[in-house]
Amino acid sequence: MLQPLALHGPALRAWPDEDPVPNIRLTLDHAARCLPPVKAAILIESALHQHRMTSWQLEQLLAGLPTRTAGQLSRVRTDAQSGTETAVRWWFESRRVTVRSQAQLLPDARVDLLIGTNWVIECDSRRFHDDPQQYREDRRRDLALAARGYRVTRLTWEQVFLEWEKTEEMLLRILHRRQHLAGLPA
Repeated sequence: MLQPLALHGPALRAWPDEDPVPNIRLTLDHAARCLPPVKAAILIESALHQHRMTSWQLEQLLAGLPTRTAGQLSRVRTDAQSGTETAVRWWFESRRVTVRSQAQLLPDARVDLLIGTNWVIECDSRRFHDDPQQYREDRRRDLALAARGYRVTRLTWEQVFLEWEKTEEMLLRILHRRQHLAGLPA
């Protein structure tokens, strides 16, 4: 599906540099102006996670954007560890569901997202979860979380970006049961 044409303000009509490859700041500025907010947020949070952008640079970027765009992107966080995590978190937040990123629920590990009080969502990609040792560690953590009363759902990159309609339908079914709001067992 084609994206609608995004017209820039006068300041962005000319190429601002002699280098044909834009720097990260210009790239993210264009992304923020041209892409849907969640897609721009994925790029910005990725740049923050990879230390290609600082919090101060983020503030500068947001200050230079139109008020509406800056307001939408004010939800950008510095602790997201993947674009998949950002996309899923924004989806829950857009439904006004309480989400904590990188929640420390076990002494030795954080979880990607804690939804409500007891629903853990891990956003997996092959890059970090294809290794047999990592696979075993993930299952050890899932079992430890389940023993503490948490429900764990693992989402793949494909489920989030290629099969989102089906994934969204299932997540909505789970949300509508409101089990994520139940307290943890004693």
